Amino acid sequence: MQKKTIRRSNLVIRAAFILILIFLFVSVINLQVQMNELRGELDARIEKAQLIQDNIDELELRIAAPIDEEYIERVARDQLGYRKPNEIIFVNDIAK
Repeated sequence: MQKKTIRRSNLVIRAAFILILIFLFVSVINLQVQMNELRGELDARIEKAQLIQDNIDELELRIAAPIDEEYIERVARDQLGYRKPNEIIFVNDIAK
């Protein structure tokens, strides 16, 4: 009788141990998946922050540039579509 009780308790302990191991294994896999997702999100945010920083640097350069004839001419050409007299502007849309 006592041997059956010991065997039963050993079986219960083994089953509990196996269940705990399975739970830990599944938890580790779940944490790995979450960590990979967070790493991907972090990489995307770092890339976005770099693009924003590049934009800030470009704007700071524009602010620091003096407003001279060349700047006024560039703005007139690029943003307003002006051209010099007797000038022909060629547009290449093939690259787009």
